[in-house]
Amino acid sequence: MPTLRQRVWLVFLCLAAAASPGRAAGAAAQLAYFGMWPHQIGVFDAAQEKIVATIDLKNDVPRNLLLSSDKKKLYVSTVNDNSIVTIDLATRSVVSSFSLNSGNQSVRLMGLATDPTGNYLYGLATVISKQLDHYDIGAPEFIVIDLAAQKIARTAPCPKDEDSFGFRNTIRVSPDGKLLYLFRENISVFDTSSFHLVKKVDLAKPQAPGIENVSFGLLDDPNQVPGKVTSVFTSSDPYVHRAVYGIGVIDLSNLSFDFSPVAPQGAGSMLQLFLTPDRKVGYTVAIEGDPGNRRCEFWAFDMQTRKLIRKREFGGRTRFYFGASADGTKLFIYGAGYQIEVYDAQTFELRRDVEVPGDITTNMVVLPLAAAAASAAGPSASSPGR
Repeated sequence: MPTLRQRVWLVFLCLAAAASPGRAAGAAAQLAYFGMWPHQIGVFDAAQEKIVATIDLKNDVPRNLLLSSDKKKLYVSTVNDNSIVTIDLATRSVVSSFSLNSGNQSVRLMGLATDPTGNYLYGLATVISKQLDHYDIGAPEFIVIDLAAQKIARTAPCPKDEDSFGFRNTIRVSPDGKLLYLFRENISVFDTSSFHLVKKVDLAKPQAPGIENVSFGLLDDPNQVPGKVTSVFTSSDPYVHRAVYGIGVIDLSNLSFDFSPVAPQGAGSMLQLFLTPDRKVGYTVAIEGDPGNRRCEFWAFDMQTRKLIRKREFGGRTRFYFGASADGTKLFIYGAGYQIEVYDAQTFELRRDVEVPGDITTNMVVLPLAAAAASAAGPSASSPGR
């Protein structure tokens, strides 16, 4: 018969076993999604540092990913058929898919943003019409995509001085759905009901008059304050053309802007800023030089003082995205290619190269911790694979 001490140890072991590994993994899950060639979405768990599932789109190459406002759905735009695919994150299944093309017309998306209601997507697009012996390329225009009707519900021409768009543009919609922000050399704000220009702002002017050419590269940050955008950017003054790093905070609700110059810089650029959950530290990547001879560094900022607190060089790819885990402890370098490089955010040391089952073609969408825990129990049938 077991002694009292043995019985106590048996009870302890049973209690430890009751805290099942499945529940622990679910609570600690840190899920991220990214598109892959030829038509898949990869599901990456940053806590386990491995691919835990794939989702097959079946139709085309994913081009851009967006997270819905309620964090329950993923919107995917595709390359060739210009489709909008909606994925339910709880079941990891495609719930709707439709093409924006019609007849001889192709709708090339150059930017996309979610509506707070979840009913619409706002975009920038160019319509290309195929004729017998040539293509007619239309002027850039704003479009509103009705997700329930699965079609473009409204269009509006872009202002003449705002219609020179590149391949990808950053746009955001205010929390009330009334304003659309376009981030380019400056920030242009439009009324979503008429798409008339409401305001154009150069972030650097309030504290440093005369500085021009603000540029942004914005991806979704799971730890961003709702309704705000915090980013690093570069700008240069029009007199001696001295380049400057800066951190800006934009309140999408009330059109307020707060900009702090950080430091002068040489020719180069900075990528998206990602915050820790307590928003006390922000991480970015600084790139200087040509692709064949350039320097890539991780930078960490104290967000209260907006000062650089540490940095370290790493071997950057010719072309890549930068991301961070939802808990702020890991940094990611990914795309193009078949690996996600995982770095420790404190030491900037490489932790692991994670092999993925397809060439990465999109940005990475990282779920906030609470949403990741809710979506961690995806169907076991969705297993990694080519």
